[in-house]
Amino acid sequence: MLRPPRFLSAAILTSALVLPAQGAISPRVAVSADRQTATVGDPIQILVNIQHRADWKLVPDPPLRNLGEFDVLHDSSFVDRWNEGEDGKAFKRQLVLAAFRPGGFWIPSLRGQILTRSGDTLTWQSDSLAITIGSVLSQPGADTINIAGLKGPYVAPVATWYWWALGAIALLLTALLLWLRSRRRAAVTAVVVPSIPAWEAALQQLAKLRQDVQPQQEGGRVWYFRLSEILRRYLDGRYGWNSIDQTSTEIIRQLPEAPFDGSHRERAEEFLRVADQVRYAKQPAREGRPEVDLEWVRTFVNETIPHLVPETSEPVGSAPEAESKP
Repeated sequence: MLRPPRFLSAAILTSALVLPAQGAISPRVAVSADRQTATVGDPIQILVNIQHRADWKLVPDPPLRNLGEFDVLHDSSFVDRWNEGEDGKAFKRQLVLAAFRPGGFWIPSLRGQILTRSGDTLTWQSDSLAITIGSVLSQPGADTINIAGLKGPYVAPVATWYWWALGAIALLLTALLLWLRSRRRAAVTAVVVPSIPAWEAALQQLAKLRQDVQPQQEGGRVWYFRLSEILRRYLDGRYGWNSIDQTSTEIIRQLPEAPFDGSHRERAEEFLRVADQVRYAKQPAREGRPEVDLEWVRTFVNETIPHLVPETSEPVGSAPEAESKP
């Protein structure tokens, strides 16, 4: 029978963990969160502590992208806290999570492996955490079922429809006079200015971004707000998407069906996650990373410009068929 997950207090642990003795057969694992309740989109700090013997080795695992209903905005992997000779080793791992719909959810337990000195593999597992996500529209004590008290009594406006009718008639007469005057003038040929293609607009905006914004301004937030908007508007204009009104998570979910190659899909997902960390989790951009992401967006635009020369059904260089003789 499966054991239900234990609920842990959401306060950050402050007491020191006891090191396992030299003869212990399993490491000590503790997990905590900085809050039990949060609002949709709020960052939740998760701290995982692992302690084991000094002659054991923690097997690293790849960064997480999501945990159940939670998106992982930041994953520091495991970092040494201290290492004191034969006493033992301690590692910590910091995660920043966020949920984007209200409800009560469990943060699943984390699992990993440790190699002993003799080559045996030990499996460690943390406890699950219960987190309640509230809607940004709800307020403490508000009745979300009975909405009668949210607005005052309805007061019917004073009947002023005739003023609107007179105004409409005046506008119609003015429009009619202007139309009659325009008929008397010589016809002027209208010049239609073609709209700029999405790739040309994106390349112009990328060049202007480098001139207007410093990469490390406000930790890179201004840079990534502008760069993310340029990429989203290009996807909308080039492929008919609606990414300018979508969250990064919604865009990532439709990337597997995107009409460009797999390397650009993976790079686009990585860029969207990094941009969200800098813009919303307020994680400062690493030195040199803004310029790298700008060059990728420029390369992506250049490599996805549609071909102007139509493809032919006949292979290039094929000889015409010989005419049949009578």
